[in-house]
Amino acid sequence: MALICCGSAFAAITKAAAKSSASRLRQMGLLPVRVDWAARAAVCERCPMRVVKCGVSYCGTPFLRMPLRDPVVDGCGCPTREKARDPKEHCPITARHEASTTIDSACNCKWCTLVPSPSGRGLG
Repeated sequence: MALICCGSAFAAITKAAAKSSASRLRQMGLLPVRVDWAARAAVCERCPMRVVKCGVSYCGTPFLRMPLRDPVVDGCGCPTREKARDPKEHCPITARHEASTTIDSACNCKWCTLVPSPSGRGLG
């Protein structure tokens, strides 16, 4: 289970702050943007874990409203459009709503398996 326990709450908040900073740099054109980010974001928009707060779509409840979470059950809390733009990010779940995993650089998350990319390997 990927539950963040009390001892690592600071680490989770620090990681979220770093992701937010990277998102801002990506918006300014200083970091790369995933080419097929719109297709990845579309997968998120159809996800039952999606939550909309103040006009922003999130993967589950926004992170700062619930920093201690199991990403498979509660989502990761990231804004879906910004998460989809990050080339290094992956969806926390599979198409069967189980925990996604990466083995030998092969990922089974929704993004990597549901929508084919030009290379034929999904979005990942």
